[in-house]
Amino acid sequence: MKKPEVQVMTNNKTFHRVSLIGRLFLSMLFLLSVLTACKTAASETTAPGETAAGDSAEEAGAQEQEKETDGGEMSSWREAVDKMFEDPYGDYSVAGGEIALLTDGDVEDGGYNEALYNGVRMYALGAGVSFSYYNADPEVPESYGERMERAIQDGAGLIVCAGYRFGEAVGDLESAYPQTSFLLVDAVPHNAADEEVPIQENVHCVLFHEEQAGYLAGYMAVWEGYRNLGFIGGSFVGRDLLDSELGYRKQEPPVLRYGYGYLQGIDAAAKDLSLDDVTVNYWNADTFSADISVREKAASWYENGVQVIFACGGGLYESVLEAAEEQDGLMIGVDVDQCRISNRVLTSAVKNIGPAVTDALDEYYAAGGWSAEDAGQVKRYGVEEGCAAIPVVDTEWRFQEIPTTHFFEIYKQMKRGDRTVSDAIDAPPQVAVSVHFE
Repeated sequence: MKKPEVQVMTNNKTFHRVSLIGRLFLSMLFLLSVLTACKTAASETTAPGETAAGDSAEEAGAQEQEKETDGGEMSSWREAVDKMFEDPYGDYSVAGGEIALLTDGDVEDGGYNEALYNGVRMYALGAGVSFSYYNADPEVPESYGERMERAIQDGAGLIVCAGYRFGEAVGDLESAYPQTSFLLVDAVPHNAADEEVPIQENVHCVLFHEEQAGYLAGYMAVWEGYRNLGFIGGSFVGRDLLDSELGYRKQEPPVLRYGYGYLQGIDAAAKDLSLDDVTVNYWNADTFSADISVREKAASWYENGVQVIFACGGGLYESVLEAAEEQDGLMIGVDVDQCRISNRVLTSAVKNIGPAVTDALDEYYAAGGWSAEDAGQVKRYGVEEGCAAIPVVDTEWRFQEIPTTHFFEIYKQMKRGDRTVSDAIDAPPQVAVSVHFE
């Protein structure tokens, strides 16, 4: 049976317009995001002046969905979602897909790469577009550009990739391959000297307000009663990341935004509660992977009284989690809901990667390429788009002293603009709490 689809011709190139079946699949994806990520009931925020009854209804809805997570109804729903990821039409191919996803790690890592992959996969399966994925070697910087060129040579019309090093590869290749389109997530095109280069018309960039998610995680941790907190961020080791003037390796912007937002949230909670005993240890590791140095650092912090560590950077959370389990500490996850990994995960600072990617792909194919609003432009997703939060629904709410209604109130304040978070990353934020940078 052939999958029904509609095609439109633009500039002598055939683009697949999302079919009715495809749009149903995409609708299911957004429903999935509502239940599992930052687009939870928290995104259904009310406008200023709405009644308390509206808040009560919102809370009741969240509680009802939380109850469903342990029942057969939710299990059956999950089975239906799993079935959506089946590929009866053979849209996936090892190489040569119309959409090529490039990563530098396992696409089913249970974290960032998997969220990215699911966004691409859901759109492709729903819209009837072929797709492939290619892996670069993080230990070989030149492999990023090489794998990108391989995908282009294999016939990819749209390259989807994410992160700092792919930002450099796109900066190198965007002009060389004007007929190829690029969707760059969590980065903008730049050169080897870390200087931004003009974004060409064949490139669209998607960024997030990670500082908002970091703020919420830090704020709630302090409100819960934790006074000694930590942050461990990841970075790549390489000459291109070494700031010769400042003398330290610069972090990827998303990591900085998460960390600086986390500090702002901790500081805001301390002020709201009139606390003067809150401290934060802050350290950037030279890796995004599990590493003995990360485990030892986290273990020493826990031994010296740190209660919760925000582990922000790829697989390094594994080392922080090991230390948390050994020392009876807690961890905050990043990017996606990591609560299911361990009961040591207090919460997670999440951004809705998959639906943001799906949204961009939908706009791309509907317009027959990047539209005037997207071509050469950067779009940032945050609280206003329901893409920056902490998990509330379909996960265990592990805060004992905070009702979900309090989270919703803080979230609504942010969405209305009554509570703001700076996204500046040129220097750490000025805060009243004691921060020890290592």
